[in-house]
Amino acid sequence: MRRMIIPTAAMRACAVALIAALLPLPSGCTGPFGTGTGSSSAEPAFSGPWAEDFEREYDDARDRGNTFAQEVLRDGRITEAEATETMSRYQSCMADSGFTLDYVMPDGSSQMSGELTDDERTRYNEADIACRSDSGSHWITALYNAMNADPDGSLRNRSDEEARRDLADCLKRKGAVGDGFTFEDIPETNASGDENYAFSRQFTEPGGRYYDEHSADVFTQCLADPRA
Repeated sequence: MRRMIIPTAAMRACAVALIAALLPLPSGCTGPFGTGTGSSSAEPAFSGPWAEDFEREYDDARDRGNTFAQEVLRDGRITEAEATETMSRYQSCMADSGFTLDYVMPDGSSQMSGELTDDERTRYNEADIACRSDSGSHWITALYNAMNADPDGSLRNRSDEEARRDLADCLKRKGAVGDGFTFEDIPETNASGDENYAFSRQFTEPGGRYYDEHSADVFTQCLADPRA
């Protein structure tokens, strides 16, 4: 039975890994609301290099009614146990939607046995969007990965061009693209979600221009830390 590597939930979220892992996180992509009615506790005050990102994700989770994500984000940190629970919730949600994942990891990566038809892929993508929201991964996973890769927030202070150059250099260094690939082949960070998602699919989905058995992992690694 062939095993299919599923792109990370962070990448799937409007392909915001380009922004989430390298630059300040966006205010979240459009998608279904999560579960819950909002936290009744006092609003948290965040501090540190990722304070702005925690505040943005917390506020969005509150506005969408996801109490689990609010509680995870409330203290301004995301532990591995919390990231693991988030993805366990995602895995359960996907199972309820008819997709059994062999495993999930705290960074949002997952694996599922078998292959999907075009119709199943469409249903999978729809379930993925809904389950990222329901599980809290929509607000938690990308931020968890970004903080692990850049604890002091130093990567966030680069210009758009510097971030894209770093990503291009990493992809070339790891053999995911040819020498002719440049930062100009990467969408700017203010590009539409559709444009960023289309770019990520070139590495993460069969038929993509740069896709091979290693490209999804390399793409994820370079997004998480282009210095590695």
